[in-house]
Amino acid sequence: MNERDEKLRLVREVIDFVVEQPYDPEVLAKFVYLKSIDARMYRYGDKRLNEIFDVLGGMSAGEEFFYSREEVLEMLNSFISDNG
Repeated sequence: MNERDEKLRLVREVIDFVVEQPYDPEVLAKFVYLKSIDARMYRYGDKRLNEIFDVLGGMSAGEEFFYSREEVLEMLNSFISDNG
């Protein structure tokens, strides 16, 4: 699997999590954080992907950093549309 496919798979896993689970921004933030570590995202050097995961992981900082389920899906689907 090439790097582009790996990144798209990672983003799709997050989308699946958002769609399949009751939406809780703090739970999603933890999931995204753990996924980014597990996937060793830093090795991609993809600025946009890093920004998306930073924003989503940052939701654990409190309600003022929460995004709605729709906003999260829009961010993730936009990444896939631009890279798919």
